[in-house]
Amino acid sequence: MCGIFAYIGKRTDAPEIVFEGLKLLEYRGYDSWGISYIDKQVLKIEKHTGKIGSSKLSKITKTNIALAHTRWATHGGITDENAHPHLDCKNQIAVIHNGIIENYHELKLKLSKNNHAYKSETDTEVVSHLIEDELKTKGIRQATFDVFMSLNGSNAICALDKNSQSIIACRNGSPLVVGFDEIKKQYFLASDVPAFLKYTNKVHFLEDGEGAEITKDGIEIFNIKTGKQINAKIKTLDWQLEDAEKNGYPHFLLKEIFEQPKTILKSSLINKDAIKKLAKIIKESKKVILIGCGTAAYCAQFGKYLFAQSGIQTEIYGAYEFKPFAKFCDKNSVVIGISQSGETADTLIALKEAIKYGVRTAAIVNSRGSTMERLVDLIIPIGAGPEIAVVSTKALTSQLATLYLLSKASEGKYLQAKKNIQKLSNKLSKWLGNELSENIIKLIKKIEHNEHMYVIGKNLNYPAALEFGLKIKETSYIHAESFTAGELKHGVITLIQKGTPCFVLASNDEVKNEVLSSASELKARGGKIIGISPFESPEFNDLIKTPDMGELTIFGNIIAGQLLGYYLGVSRGADPDKPRNLAKSVTVK
Repeated sequence: MCGIFAYIGKRTDAPEIVFEGLKLLEYRGYDSWGISYIDKQVLKIEKHTGKIGSSKLSKITKTNIALAHTRWATHGGITDENAHPHLDCKNQIAVIHNGIIENYHELKLKLSKNNHAYKSETDTEVVSHLIEDELKTKGIRQATFDVFMSLNGSNAICALDKNSQSIIACRNGSPLVVGFDEIKKQYFLASDVPAFLKYTNKVHFLEDGEGAEITKDGIEIFNIKTGKQINAKIKTLDWQLEDAEKNGYPHFLLKEIFEQPKTILKSSLINKDAIKKLAKIIKESKKVILIGCGTAAYCAQFGKYLFAQSGIQTEIYGAYEFKPFAKFCDKNSVVIGISQSGETADTLIALKEAIKYGVRTAAIVNSRGSTMERLVDLIIPIGAGPEIAVVSTKALTSQLATLYLLSKASEGKYLQAKKNIQKLSNKLSKWLGNELSENIIKLIKKIEHNEHMYVIGKNLNYPAALEFGLKIKETSYIHAESFTAGELKHGVITLIQKGTPCFVLASNDEVKNEVLSSASELKARGGKIIGISPFESPEFNDLIKTPDMGELTIFGNIIAGQLLGYYLGVSRGADPDKPRNLAKSVTVK
């Protein structure tokens, strides 16, 4: 959630740099935004509620230092006053913050004795006043570190100090990354890499308990607790600038949907050793558990079916419900976390809980340098590149391809699985195109007026149905509910009325006839049956035909749902890149 971006360098358009950088962090979710900069030794702020959109800064100022923030309201309503940055009483310090300060009331009560004047209802503002008090006896770096040590919860803060012309950043649980451009002598701080990817791909991901001091001379990394300087672990990312740009597409979501043949293929060409190592651990383990949240939880459910086909029993949990079951784990267990960002709070909490019982841990993630990557014993990075749209598409299918390779590797069929993924990529490339989009748009015109839609599937197409329904909800705000086909007779069928859109996900598999039988029952109750499958059937009123790839047919069925959700959202006037009330990374509980 929320976005942080800061710049110090030789350029004198720092406010414009951070303002444009905020636009690249909009996918993180926010309801207000603001920037702060130093103008002729005066600390200035500008902040507003609502989306940045086509907004412009109210004043163009020449300065080489600035920070910016997009806020998702937690403490206090959505107002200009509650937007970040927040100043201290002397207007020396500007603070931005991601996370929730759990002991905020206690700290505010302590500050009330020193006659501080508050201008907002936020927990964040206490930080600027705490630093103000600490500066009476300390320098800005130590003052900020000591204040940060007093905060409870998962937080990241960034403080701009007028007097030292420096930016101090601290991290515990909420992601921060610094960027180095030594050639042009400019330095960056952000909650995610895309904010500064156009300037540099050389980064250090701050770890929990680390802080950074950024000046015009460079970036220094410190242990917050001890105050000792540590060496930066600079990585050169293989992400390209075009990964974070639309490249002619109207929305990032559509671009990322169409990138999937490429990203799925890439996932089959990397991680061979890590996949085989994890497959060996899985075979040796008595208990295998897959966890995730949202789309990642559905990905875990795919994994349950894939591993079952390979003769391996697994358990799956939404990470937010795992804690009561962690006690049944031990050193013979392996827990695998699935996350696009690697920063999902509930999944991190679940993994930490599992670690208490001596389990082995692994993670399948997209974003590099994440907390999850550093937490687990074995990491499998899927390499899908930056996923800018809030709605996950290419990360899911790359994670699913990785789980498929992992399940097959556990039965000694890795090379064949790799060839199957490559064939799938080729078929998807030929299928994804204008004709498919036009067919979906024609279908949408028939159903977009409906406020209720239903999706069914069975076996592998059941988690596909869950993800299909989620994409409709996320992008179009239509109520879409997914069920396993076998559940219909047990109450669900009462929901079906004349003309109700019912999506039926099917493959040429052993349960094909059972799914078509369920489709007939829906049709007999007046449902409008829309097949999502590689074959035609009399039960279907309409059909979105997908590539026939055996057990991998689910990929086309999932992507059809992504496109359907996208075009439904656009048709209904929603923003498919930034759905209301959603954030890309849920980094707080």
